[in-house]
Amino acid sequence: MNKLVIYEYLVYICLVLLIVIIALWNTIIKPSVIAPGIFSAIIYNIPLLILMHKLKKNKFGTYIMTSYIMLLYFIVGIGNLSEENTKIIGTILIILSLTIFINSILYVREKKLGVNKAR
Repeated sequence: MNKLVIYEYLVYICLVLLIVIIALWNTIIKPSVIAPGIFSAIIYNIPLLILMHKLKKNKFGTYIMTSYIMLLYFIVGIGNLSEENTKIIGTILIILSLTIFINSILYVREKKLGVNKAR
């Protein structure tokens, strides 16, 4: 199997897992007392859904943008580690965002190397 396909699938799978886990956490498992859970789930998932739609085209720049956005979700995960009742979601956010970040960077690197070899 081609390395690009493996990186692409890992990004997709982790992105879908991240969307589902954020939606479940904010609506069913631990809904917020301050704001309605569905509101939090929508706010967190809008950037991920946009990325998912753009990743279907397999463009070089979309994977770069994905890696930058995953750094924001990594920071949210670190912030969630500071409270006792959100440590689980914080750990999940950190693991999935780092997985997406690393695979996006590897995809870009492999695609760039493939372009340079073709020249």
